[in-house]
Amino acid sequence: MNSFTFKIRVAIASNNYIISQHARLRMGQRHVNRDDILRTILHGAIIEQNLDAHPHPKCLFMYQVLFGEPLYVACGYNARNEQAIIITVHWFDPNKWIDWYTRRR
Repeated sequence: MNSFTFKIRVAIASNNYIISQHARLRMGQRHVNRDDILRTILHGAIIEQNLDAHPHPKCLFMYQVLFGEPLYVACGYNARNEQAIIITVHWFDPNKWIDWYTRRR
């Protein structure tokens, strides 16, 4: 784990995060709860990182939470206020992923 993902996890563990409006919408549509999101960020595998993303660097976490089914959480980090930003959430979709760790391009 690098310092960027460590900072995201510290922010989440410190309750210094926001859930974007888009993520809230997807949580409702996809039946994802806050505890599963937090567990995914704190304990999940880091699947992708984009340190050049705007407006904030982001990464994608994956964790098996529902009957072994992986949940993915995209999370950004605002270094100015040391706050994590939960961007979106989704379950594994075999049409979009080759396997749990490899996205189709």
